[in-house]
Amino acid sequence: MRAATVLSVLLVVAATGATAPVAAGADTGPSADVTGVAGSHCTFPVTVTDATGTEVTIEDDPQRLVALAPSAAQILWGIGAEDEAVGMPVDYYTGYLNDTEGKTDVVNDDGSVIVEQVVGAQPDLVLAPNVVSNETVQTLRDSGLTVYRFGAAEDLEDVYAKIELYGRLTGNYDEAGRVSARMEGQVEAVRDAVSDEDNPDVFFSLGGGWTAGEDSFIGQLIAAAGGSNIAAGELNRSYGKLSDEVVAQKDPEWVVLNGQFGTVPKTPAFNQSTAVQEGNLVRVDRNFMSQNGPRNVQPLKTMAEAFHPEAYGSIDFSTVETPQPASCTTLTPTADGGTETATADDGTATADGGTRTADPTATAPAADETASTPATAADGPGFTALTGVLALLAAALLFRRREG
Repeated sequence: MRAATVLSVLLVVAATGATAPVAAGADTGPSADVTGVAGSHCTFPVTVTDATGTEVTIEDDPQRLVALAPSAAQILWGIGAEDEAVGMPVDYYTGYLNDTEGKTDVVNDDGSVIVEQVVGAQPDLVLAPNVVSNETVQTLRDSGLTVYRFGAAEDLEDVYAKIELYGRLTGNYDEAGRVSARMEGQVEAVRDAVSDEDNPDVFFSLGGGWTAGEDSFIGQLIAAAGGSNIAAGELNRSYGKLSDEVVAQKDPEWVVLNGQFGTVPKTPAFNQSTAVQEGNLVRVDRNFMSQNGPRNVQPLKTMAEAFHPEAYGSIDFSTVETPQPASCTTLTPTADGGTETATADDGTATADGGTRTADPTATAPAADETASTPATAADGPGFTALTGVLALLAAALLFRRREG
């Protein structure tokens, strides 16, 4: 039962003293995936090695796709493959996508995969982001399905590559190349605009006092926006909490709030910080901040505009230079940094290295930040043990549903 499941998770978190808001079985670190498709072979069959080390062969251009996490759905919609998607998470975390009616919901409320629903959707290809456990992937494979599991994206460059890989696997490579290039152009425009600015010290609030380290994907987004993450060098993991002493010493100039879950911890260190005293608080869309996908550009722009309004205001996105898109007929990057001319040979591609995903537009509708998911309480006086555990659970469920 759902209540029993929640209670058991609370007891486990409380008993083990969990140190980061991540889900069991989730891949929270980098793993082998792709740094570039070796040759833009736009024919099938195609064989690619996924993050489990398995050679996945897709015999024909798949017409029925299942996305096992919100980030996968975001990318499919971004590259124009929404009509091919027959199954996906259908909930708040994908509510910003259009035309999801009639899609099979393939996850439970906690984000775990409903194997029977996936099998019943009769997909030609199942796309499993890194938050999906290897055990679930194997179960689906044992059911006779073709499943590709992606590794975690370390940075925005990995996101570009992952988008192109999605295009290669689903037969939408040309559009994926355009989406990836458009995203890269916008990201580089922001980076260039803020590159000569003094980076303000930034605290990113996940809720419940949790923050993101510099080696996390969120940390990379903060850096790209021209911010200096005060958690850099202070955490030995991707997510954790900072002591009041560190916060007081670092004195953040900005606090970035992660959707409605992001709150300013109610402690003297934060209350006396420059960020709070001057009202330098900026809220980003939590889906687009945590889901590796095309819409990562939106929170990047939001933060850059807040940190460096004058430099950001100088960007004319309508004239941003876009790199040459990878396509079926152009030179494309390979894993070793070279290029290959697209040819229709045996249709086999190899993959090793990182990952990629992207944001097709800057004008896509934002997720509803007032949706009915509970906000967590902040750290500080009156922050009870039970509230703390609930905050950890909320953060864990949030990342379970949105990362990948």
